[in-house]
Amino acid sequence: MAIDGYRPRNPEATLLYQVVAEQLETFLAGQQARDHTVPGFVEREFRDYLTCGVLAARGFIRVRCGSCGHERLVPFSCRRRGWCPSCGGRRMAETAAHLVDHVFPIVPVRQWVLSIPFALRYRLAYDSGLLSDVLNVFIRVVFGELRRRARELLGLKLSQCGAVTLVQRCGDALNLAPHFHSLVIHGVYAADENGQPEFHELPPPEDAAVVRVAALVAQRVESLLKRRGLGPDGDSDTAEALSRDEPGLAAIYSASIRGRIGLGPHAGNRVLTLGDQVDGDSLDSLQSPRCATVSGFSVHAKVSIDARDRLRLEDLQPDYNPVGADRMALNDDHACGASVVWRKRSGAAELR
Repeated sequence: MAIDGYRPRNPEATLLYQVVAEQLETFLAGQQARDHTVPGFVEREFRDYLTCGVLAARGFIRVRCGSCGHERLVPFSCRRRGWCPSCGGRRMAETAAHLVDHVFPIVPVRQWVLSIPFALRYRLAYDSGLLSDVLNVFIRVVFGELRRRARELLGLKLSQCGAVTLVQRCGDALNLAPHFHSLVIHGVYAADENGQPEFHELPPPEDAAVVRVAALVAQRVESLLKRRGLGPDGDSDTAEALSRDEPGLAAIYSASIRGRIGLGPHAGNRVLTLGDQVDGDSLDSLQSPRCATVSGFSVHAKVSIDARDRLRLEDLQPDYNPVGADRMALNDDHACGASVVWRKRSGAAELR
């Protein structure tokens, strides 16, 4: 085994770990005092993160090299999905490799991103059933657009599409913003003369096609909400289930969606972020190619990956967890005293 290259991580030395360790009990006690008890799964997420990779806290396995006899202790991880940057990063890398090696055929892929109106983000953040239904609407509309273009441009009456969607809960500033990154095969499959599936690549979508997708998504989601009684005239008790069942979590969700500090002496103030702003809602859909916003539903289809560019396809997989030590900094010069600030991050992508 390659021992010389192994460097055990030291989570206790990171700023993220220190902030959680120092503030967790204060946070939990403050919520308890306000009768806004933190849900059990949230507390477990934080507490397990504090034990991830710590030899004395979670346990370890002893690894011995059969050649030289050298031994190392490898700590166990928490395997949590929501907060730990190490476990989230490992899951992200494993999933990306699996999709490239075993799921996506060697064909061009285009990324379609759907951002949700602010008014709907709060509900989708906790209503998994509605989230799945909105995603289903989005994928059906995109597939319908691809099939329509296949009929008009290639004369294919029957065709099939393919996509993998990764649901993101956070924006680049760690704000609560449920949205979808769909990696869509840029073309269709149709049966050849022998009945075997044959791939047909499509040209890049025109701006009008993206506008049509955004408009159809907005229309169909609005109809979906009306059928569920979640429209403007719907049952307010049904729409505010989270506020009734988990008032503390509801308040934090609401503040995060609005980009505000939810707790503490600075509650209500805007969250301070540093770096480039990359937010689908802030992009000018009239000036950006292959982007459109209709009734708050923002659709972006600018990023394209060539069939043979498997490395870039793997790199395009969005983060499962946007939390990382490289994105936090301690700001001692802040007007209100020492504080932790969050750096926004932008990714390079080829636009075609």
